[in-house]
Amino acid sequence: MLKSVLMTAAAAMVALTTMTSVATSATVTSLSDNFDSETQALNYGAFANWNVSNGTVDVIGTPGRFPLCDSANCVDLDGSTSNAGDLTTKDTFAAGTYELSFRLAGNQRRSSLNDGVDISFGGLIATLTKAHNDPFQLYTYIVTLASADYLSFSHAGGDNIGLLLDDVNVTAVPLPAALPLYGAGLAAMGFVGWRRKQKLAKT
Repeated sequence: MLKSVLMTAAAAMVALTTMTSVATSATVTSLSDNFDSETQALNYGAFANWNVSNGTVDVIGTPGRFPLCDSANCVDLDGSTSNAGDLTTKDTFAAGTYELSFRLAGNQRRSSLNDGVDISFGGLIATLTKAHNDPFQLYTYIVTLASADYLSFSHAGGDNIGLLLDDVNVTAVPLPAALPLYGAGLAAMGFVGWRRKQKLAKT
């Protein structure tokens, strides 16, 4: 009896652990982040939607100590530890087709530097390089994920002066409205053809 109770309790603990693990990770189909809810700080790592790895990034803003953004907050992708970080979404995006957009600017400080960043989303989709005084520019990509994956911005270099990132948006691209009807029509035609073959086979 005691053994049965212990086994039941152990099974319940395993189930609870599994449920907790699942709850801490998610697969999503959209993201909208302008970083305005984050606290301005050097070597910031407490993002709501992002993890920082392989280095550091800074959250700066206007007004603030580094008023380089053209809106409230933005992210300097090369933090203040002489080791530029990778900014990666905490959640994965489900397989499907997405529109990815973001705004990117030069470092706005040192004229001798051209900075670069790799953007990965279902694999490397772009490597962008900008001069120091390049203003914020909107970039948009249509990306199809064959399987769930993360979105990541990986800055090259490590001189504490990096590209500025803002307004990251990911939205699922819906299927054309007529596509499901088209598929249903093909299925119906296939069924009719199958029925005809069955009738011919009986005669």
